[in-house]
Amino acid sequence: MKKKVTAKQQLMKAINALQQQIKKLGKIGPGLENKEKELKEYEKTLEDRVSTRTSAERVIQRLLRAEIEQRKKLEQTVEDALEYANGIINTVRDSLIILDADLKVVSASRSFYQFFKVKPEDTEKQHIYELGDRQWDIPRLRELLEDILPHTTSFDDFEVEHDFPGIGTRTMLLNARKVYRKTNHTQLILLAIEDITAYKEAEEKLKNLASHDELTGCVNFRSIMELLETELARSKRYQKTFSIVMIDIDHFKKINDDHGHLAGNDVLIAFAHVVKRSIRSIDIVGRYGGDEFMLVFPETDAQQALVVLERVRNYFNRTKITLPQAKDAGEFTLEFSAGVAVFPCNARDLKELIWIADNALRQAKRQGKNRAVLERRRLVRLNPIPGARIEVVDSSGKENMNPPQIANISQEGMLLLSTQDILDEELLCRIYCPKNKSPFELICKVKHKSKQESELYRIGVYFPEVPDSMNENLSNCIEPPAETA
Repeated sequence: MKKKVTAKQQLMKAINALQQQIKKLGKIGPGLENKEKELKEYEKTLEDRVSTRTSAERVIQRLLRAEIEQRKKLEQTVEDALEYANGIINTVRDSLIILDADLKVVSASRSFYQFFKVKPEDTEKQHIYELGDRQWDIPRLRELLEDILPHTTSFDDFEVEHDFPGIGTRTMLLNARKVYRKTNHTQLILLAIEDITAYKEAEEKLKNLASHDELTGCVNFRSIMELLETELARSKRYQKTFSIVMIDIDHFKKINDDHGHLAGNDVLIAFAHVVKRSIRSIDIVGRYGGDEFMLVFPETDAQQALVVLERVRNYFNRTKITLPQAKDAGEFTLEFSAGVAVFPCNARDLKELIWIADNALRQAKRQGKNRAVLERRRLVRLNPIPGARIEVVDSSGKENMNPPQIANISQEGMLLLSTQDILDEELLCRIYCPKNKSPFELICKVKHKSKQESELYRIGVYFPEVPDSMNENLSNCIEPPAETA
């Protein structure tokens, strides 16, 4: 039979067990203290690391926030700059178009769309030559974009004229610039287009006013002389003939006296209108002065010039003109006189040609007016100027002891009056002229000679060749024909 365990025994047993546990704890206590200390140090290290990492993260976050703010400001600056640039582009009156390296439209200014009557959706991303049903496929524009601009960074004042459907013919001044963008390594072409049509038209009108008579619209005196010089040079170069006509309106002074100068202006306007309508586009009508006109007919002989004059005369014979500004209303018949001269038949230079045409006009006036007189003689000989003289050297090299007189002279030859016969067929003529600084010499060949009752020999000589350098010297020896009232 088991012994009954008393409460006292149980208490003692528990005490013994507790003592045993205390002994065990006493043995491991110092180690726990060390572990606890290490744990606290580790915890402190972790806290320091966490604190350091948190501070770094906070710095990084602050830097990121600062960079984001900087980028926002930069983006706003770029956006403001673009808005500012677009504002300038759209404010400028000249058209501006921006192309990429493939000549496709990136964008264009408002003035471009308005002036050329196109829309952005039909323009942007399109090749410039394909815009508006290829109306920008212009040879001169191709020359600029394909031949010139690739070899340079810019080009200024490149003039282009083109007929645009809907807006008509325009004259444009193009300025081009190449722009390289480093951010995306692309190239743009800025093409500014200035419409100078109105300026060119005004310039043309100004030139026209400077070169034309304001009343009649004919070429003025200065310009017709310049055109004559050009025609003379062309005719010499290509060995062509041209004619000039000097025209004077008959009884013009009486019209002015009887009906007033305003009526005289009406006559000049009506006459010029009919003449201009009767000639070719290459012919020239010039107002020479007062009621005198000059016509220039390139590559035209005398007979062809007379046909034109007869056409004008027939018109006035069958048509009476009204002078709105005449003192008394009525219809008037116009008549005119004309003189015709032809280069190179009648003259070798311009001055002589005008003299001969003017002299023919005076003859028409003397013969009764209302007619045209044609100078039929080749190289008309005129009087030498006062003081002109000649020395003749014969084949033996001796000077003629009795220098002949010059009866008349032209660019082709002379008529000499001599007290003795000249036996040689070829002579050396030394000519003295007050207008020339020194005498000049020309070879002269005898063409004909006769003896007068006064014992004077009339000897006609011609110049086989007149060097260009001598033409002016020879012209200076010829006296212009005397004017006849």
